[in-house]
Amino acid sequence: MDPVIDVRNLVKRFRGTRRTAFAPATPDSLALDHVDLAIPEGQIYGLIGANGAGKTTLLKVISTLLLPTSGEVRVLGHDLRTEEAAVRSCLGLVTNSERSFYYRLTGWQNLRYFTGLYGMDRTTLERRARPLVDRLGLSRAMDRDYRTYSTGMQRKLAFIRAFVLETPVLLLDEPTSSLDPLSSEEIRSLIAEECQARDQTVLLSANNLLDVERLAGRVGKMSQGRLTPVESASDLDESLRVARIWLRDPRSRVEATLRTWAGGSPGRPPVRWEVQERNQRTLLRVATEEPERMLPEFLQFLLGSGLAVESVDLRSVDLEEEFLLAAREAEAEASGASP
Repeated sequence: MDPVIDVRNLVKRFRGTRRTAFAPATPDSLALDHVDLAIPEGQIYGLIGANGAGKTTLLKVISTLLLPTSGEVRVLGHDLRTEEAAVRSCLGLVTNSERSFYYRLTGWQNLRYFTGLYGMDRTTLERRARPLVDRLGLSRAMDRDYRTYSTGMQRKLAFIRAFVLETPVLLLDEPTSSLDPLSSEEIRSLIAEECQARDQTVLLSANNLLDVERLAGRVGKMSQGRLTPVESASDLDESLRVARIWLRDPRSRVEATLRTWAGGSPGRPPVRWEVQERNQRTLLRVATEEPERMLPEFLQFLLGSGLAVESVDLRSVDLEEEFLLAAREAEAEASGASP
């Protein structure tokens, strides 16, 4: 089966500009560098990466807000270049800075206007929107002007608009930015349940890594306009598990303790490790084939050696590490050094 979102060799370049007729032009900017992406039906794909990495540009190209410089984009088989209207009709878009609502119209009036552009009658709108309005606690606000809405209320109305249209594809750009923890969790629960109920295909861009961890089935990281997949738990070799152990001790002391462990009993399970310093703490990454056997003994050894173990993380993939790695690679490329 063909993917619902199919991106091949996509390039987006912004041409340089001149401030005055006699000033030199600024250099061209490569926002998307030969991006390939295939998302099957019903999957939520998460994008992570630093600001300026190309996440929002990718969403804007797929949503037809920007034309690609080269490459191919298809949504449900429709070619972005030749079937722009067909692409737009099958996708919804929620951005982190919504400016399309009319400030002097009420919440209901805004929904009636936008769904009317899709030919939806008021009865259908009411049937689809009312459960979402009640769930998100907007019942009393829907007859008020949009200009009186808080940031969280504005974001909730944007999601209601997206879900009542029931498009097969949904693009989300920073869905919980600027929201308090309670509103963020409401939005995440809404996305998970409503998208699953509609079997929607979702491309999600987020700097809030909790959004991606809670929602995405697959993850890709963007850096300097390039997209690379992040391995999921199902992609990893099941014979090898990684534990991340945070310590409050200096790196030199941790490494000395590890050398003592390595020279100890020959019956201990073999392990591989990597030690990094992070914000006045030490991150110890330990890979082993037998974590259930190794970790209790290993942690007891660390504590018995006087090390201050702060936390242990057994997740197969740490998105924060992937995010920081992408950011460091981008900085290294910008400075002309190798990462």
